[in-house]
Parts: sequence; structure tokens; C-alpha cells
Amino acid sequence: MRRGISRRAISALSVDLPLSPCPSSHPPPNPTITTYPFLSLLEKSSTVKEVKQLHAHAIVLGLVRYTYVTSRILAIYALHANPDIHSALLVFHRIPEPTIFNWNTVIKGYCRTPYPEKGLLFYSHMRRRGLPPNMHTFPFAIKACPRLSSLSQIHGQIVKFGFDLDVFVTSSLIRCYSHLGGLDFASQVFDESSNRNIVCWTSLISAHCAHGLVDRAREFFDRMAERNDVSWSAMITGYVQNERPEEAIELFRELKGGGSVKLNDSLLVSVLNACAGLGALEEGRWIHDYIDRRETQYGLELGTALLDFYSKCGFIESAREVFCKMGRKDVTAWSAMVMGLALNGLSHSAIETFSEMLRCKVVPNAITFVGVLTACNHGGLVDEGWAYFEDMSRVYGVSPTIEHYGCVVDLLSRAGRTAVAESLIQCMPMEPDGVIWGALLNGCLMHGHAELGGRVGRHVIELEPHHCGRYVGLANVYASMGRWEGVVKVRRAMRDRGVKTTPGWSLIEINGVGHRFIADDNGHPQQEEVYGMLGDVIMELISPGNGAIIIDV
Repeated sequence: MRRGISRRAISALSVDLPLSPCPSSHPPPNPTITTYPFLSLLEKSSTVKEVKQLHAHAIVLGLVRYTYVTSRILAIYALHANPDIHSALLVFHRIPEPTIFNWNTVIKGYCRTPYPEKGLLFYSHMRRRGLPPNMHTFPFAIKACPRLSSLSQIHGQIVKFGFDLDVFVTSSLIRCYSHLGGLDFASQVFDESSNRNIVCWTSLISAHCAHGLVDRAREFFDRMAERNDVSWSAMITGYVQNERPEEAIELFRELKGGGSVKLNDSLLVSVLNACAGLGALEEGRWIHDYIDRRETQYGLELGTALLDFYSKCGFIESAREVFCKMGRKDVTAWSAMVMGLALNGLSHSAIETFSEMLRCKVVPNAITFVGVLTACNHGGLVDEGWAYFEDMSRVYGVSPTIEHYGCVVDLLSRAGRTAVAESLIQCMPMEPDGVIWGALLNGCLMHGHAELGGRVGRHVIELEPHHCGRYVGLANVYASMGRWEGVVKVRRAMRDRGVKTTPGWSLIEINGVGHRFIADDNGHPQQEEVYGMLGDVIMELISPGNGAIIIDV
């Protein structure tokens, strides 16, 4: 049912409203929305247009004489999902003596616009009028600061008016200093605060994680006397965002073992992302069971994370089941399903899912087309991929990013159309990176286009002189041409520049424990058993009758 108010309800105001309300200097006690139909309709309004209609009726009926009514109109204009700050200011300037609530409302309203710094100018006007701020003023004023210099001035005002001990002001300062790159200032605010709650601790943990200082964040986390679901989520998310998924899962297991903290959706999403990165199937399935035990529908974010987890672990049917059970699917969920099918080699199913998405009137975005082009790439659908690439901007208004160009270059190169791929690279509106040139180099190697491959290989090494894979690619091109002196030259260049080959690795999960195996690794705690088993496998392979040839094991 549409939320909002009908034209008939608005028209009925002149009939239903009392014409002799209390004087504005003496507002009625507890003026509830049931007492005044106007206020009831105002609270139900869902669009700025409806608010303006009610505002016009309030002017005609004389209700704008009352501070409570104008304050509510002002707040709805300023704090609407799509704020109309211009109309809010018109209302504000007609209030004879604006209260601190009115000033705070406008400052907060500016924070919801693309120009929050204007809220600081409004704060300055308030101070020139001689009105002192209150505890609710500064969280808004802090959020309005666009740079460290303005934040330091507001910080001075906070100290001047004695709000530096307020825990909400302190946490807002920590967050804003961190966001603006002043992590040292954020830490100083925290250290000087005598009243720290979980919000302050969590803000500092999130700030350090955002700057890559995960170990420092963990020190703060371990020092916390009390933790809630948000603080646990902040630390686990920090590990995931800094590509340390094993520690994220280890901390999650510690949380489960305690059993005293509720597992919120944000935390579960972070852990699922970690499980997807590691292939930690057992832990991800535990989360799935936990969600089902709650007997609630999969929310958008949680459902998307769950299907992404199953897709990346290779259980695409489980991903499909989650997708089908989601009560509502946005473009992110559809895009995740398309990408999951593509990564599991189901290119045609991915394209069919994209077509179904369009039939459901869901508008694709840039991420959707990465999935579609990936599907075409994995399925060798060259003509289809090129058609989707052209339709992106022409039909759907999505400008191709470097990721889209990379998909198409890889698609063309794998199909042997290396000359077309090179032409596309030269026409790119942005500077092509090493990944794109590397895709072309691989295509040249696959199809024996040695001359172009040699030229591309030399260029990509100049572009990324410390990337070992680029040297290997060029050396392979030279080897395919029989130019062994070129191979020697490339290896010598690697040695002279100190470029080391990054060892390959794999990870498997057994009984909930992840085991990482790295090439030429001598540090695994069970290396004797590992190499013993490997030796047995090799002996079995080379035994008489197998006909296997083992090279460079």
C-alpha cells in the first residue's frame, strides 16, 4: 500500500481542524498527533510535495503562528530522505526567535546535502546571535567539517563549552578525525577522554582498520573491558577488509565460543566474505544454519553474501537456492548471481539470469556488466560479449570502466583476435594498466602471435618492472619463438632488478581447520608427512604401466 496522504485528506483540514488553538506563547500540553489532524497528516507525508501542500494549508489556517508546528515543518523539510534545504531555510527565517532545536535541525539538514560545510556557516551565524550550543549541536557540526582545519576549530568550541567529556561528542570527534586522515588526533582525543564507552572504543578500532593498522586495532580490541556485537563486527570486518580472512574466522570462532553476544547481520556478512575468500566451507555452512534457525527471510545484504560464499566455494546449486529464497532481490543480488554462475563456468545460465533480471525491471549497473562480460569470456562468446559491451553505454547508460575493458580485451585475446584487442586498448579513455596488457600478452602466447607478444611483453615490463609474472610472460613468448638468448636476457633482468617469483599456494579445509600449502615451503608443521605422501604419489605415477612423465616436481 502506498505510504502518504490523499488529496481528500489534505482538503479536509479546513473542516476538521479546530480554528481556535491555544496561543503560540502557551503551547498546549502534550500536543499529540491525535489532537491535531494537521500534525497527524504531516507525520504521514512521504514526499516533499505533500509537505509543501500541508505547509500551504498551515499558512492559510494560521497554524504557522505556533512554534511547535513550524518546528515540525522545518524538521521534515531539512531531514527528509531528499531534503529540501531551501524550503527549510524559508521556514527557519520566518521563526521570530529560533530555538537551539531549530538551529540544530538546519545544521543536521545541511549534513544530508552535497555541501555539508554550509552547516558550519550556520553554526557561526548561531554563535553571532549569541545562542550557546548544546550537546546535540556538536555531533552535527563535527559531521559538517570538510577538512582537519575546520574540525580543529569545532574541537576548540567543544572544549570551550565543556562538551569534551560528552561520550557522543567524543566518539564523533574520533570518527571524523579518522575519516579526514588525522588518526593521531583521533588517538589523542581517545587518550584524553575520561569517559569512554563502547562507541569510542569501536570508533578507534574502525579507524585503525581503515588505515591498515589492524594489529594496532586488535590491541585496542583486546583492551576493551566490555564488547558488544558492533565492536566484534568492527574488528572482524577490519581483518576482512585488510585481506586477513584467516584471523577474521579465528576471531569469529572465539566469539561463538563465548556465546554471550548476538550475531548481527553486519558481522555475519563480514565472516561470510572471509569464508568465501578462503573456501572455508564448514564455517560458512554453520552461518547458513544459524540464519535458518532464526526463521527469518534472508535480507538483501546477508542473502547476497551467502550466495556469493557458495558461488566462490563452487557450490553453485546452493547459491541458486539462497537466491530463490530471497524475498526481495536488488541489482547487487542479481549481479552476484550472474557473477557466481560465470565463475563456475555456467556462461549460458549467467546470460539467462541477466535476461531474467531485465524482465524483472531491475536496471543493471557497472558490476552487473562485469559479471556478464566474465560469462562471455569464460564461455568464449566473443560476438555476444562485444554486443553487451556496446549496449552498456548506448542502451543502459553505464560508462565502461577499466574492469570492463579488461574483460573484453581478455575475451578478444583468448579468441585470437589480438589485433582487435590492441586497437581497443589504444582507444581506451583511461590509461590501460598491467592487467590489460597482460591479458593481451597471454592471448599472443596462446595463439603464437610472437611478434606482437614480444612488443607487448617489453611494454608491460616497463609498466610494472617489479611484477614477476610479466617477466615470465615475455620469457615464454621468447621460448615459443626459439629465442633462448631472449629468455636468458629476461631472467638476467629479473635478477638484476631483484624481482623474485611469488610462490604459488593452495588452501584446503579439513575438520574446520584451513591448511595452506606453498610451493617449496619448509615451514609447514606437518611437512614430513606432506612430502612423504607426495613421494608415494610420485612413485605410484612412475611405476611400470602408468606411462606418466614427471617434470620439475
